[in-house]
Amino acid sequence: MDKKLEPGAQAGPSELFEVDLSGVPETMLWPLWNRACEMRRADRLIEDPMAAELVARIDYNFAGHFGRYSVFHAIRARHSDDLIRDYLAADREHPTVVALGEGLDTQFWRLGDDRLRWFSVDLPEAIAVRRRLLPAHPHATLIEASALDPSWMENVPGRTPPFITASGLLMYFHEAEVVALLRRIAETFPGAEMFFDAIPPFFSRKTMSGFNVTKSYRAPAMPWGITIDEIPDFIREIPGLEILSVQSYADPFPKRTRLYRALSLIPGLRRHFAGSLVHLRCAGHGPDG
Repeated sequence: MDKKLEPGAQAGPSELFEVDLSGVPETMLWPLWNRACEMRRADRLIEDPMAAELVARIDYNFAGHFGRYSVFHAIRARHSDDLIRDYLAADREHPTVVALGEGLDTQFWRLGDDRLRWFSVDLPEAIAVRRRLLPAHPHATLIEASALDPSWMENVPGRTPPFITASGLLMYFHEAEVVALLRRIAETFPGAEMFFDAIPPFFSRKTMSGFNVTKSYRAPAMPWGITIDEIPDFIREIPGLEILSVQSYADPFPKRTRLYRALSLIPGLRRHFAGSLVHLRCAGHGPDG
């Protein structure tokens, strides 16, 4: 029998749970679905058995809402994983990751590093689902707050510059909010690294006018869009940030995105259609730097 998630309850391995989400919090199920689908492939980019288990345990019409599998969420997950692995390889004394708007990502377990302190920052309804469906861990802290609320920064220890991720998040904010958030991060965490992705303006406009992913699901509005060519100038206008890399979704794993990759090699199409994967560093040095 289906069972609703009650406050404080945690899902058992064989129970099927309903998740009552809407708006932006519901989007946490979209990358979860695509990461679970990626696990069916022999040439998969990520090892994420927890995603497949979660999809099997949640009473939700994933295919009906999100349609055919897309590789782009798996590309984003793998790219972010690789950046954090590089961060960890620097042999920091107190490695720390802050995951903004993490939803039901299982990155902490994919990385599997016992040294890592993890801070997951998300809206209360998203944290409630995460708390009930994912196992607790002494190195993982859940913070109920919007990424735009600077109070979450007070919970992150300052011993080591952290790695901050904002996968699938910033497009749901307005540009002024994105700028304010990045400014606060640069001021608060000198020496930190950051990863975020961005959508192009044409796709932002599409969501603002009503984008039906399928007949059963309309994507929330995504106010902030920026072309891949505009990213460098955008970042240069924010004091204390420097770009380490800007790639399109086609760049990291071209064998998995052959058509998208081919289109991305045409400058006009790349400028218009390409989503961005952005890796930054905050200037200055933290306590370990």
